[in-house]
Amino acid sequence: MTDDKSLAESIGERAGLTVVDAASAPFIYFEEAPALGHVNGLIRVTLSAERVLLNKGVPVGEQVVTGYLRTNIQGARALIDALSSALLMAIPVEKPDGPTN
Repeated sequence: MTDDKSLAESIGERAGLTVVDAASAPFIYFEEAPALGHVNGLIRVTLSAERVLLNKGVPVGEQVVTGYLRTNIQGARALIDALSSALLMAIPVEKPDGPTN
């Protein structure tokens, strides 16, 4: 696979899914997952990120919630698989005929 299109196509073929874009879907940034739970088959995870504000001229960092993730067990497993695959892609690899990623 040499380009993003072939990668996306291969992922779609593997998953057997067709995904339609929704322009209103948010991008969710987070640095931590400080709270989680499981109730009646529903996985719940709170996502947060640090922000820095001035308090009397002194920068103060604090964690603020950026989103609440809710999914069933199947969705949680799919997310774990997707994150594991993305982390694997982020590992530097030596290429004998070119630069590392």
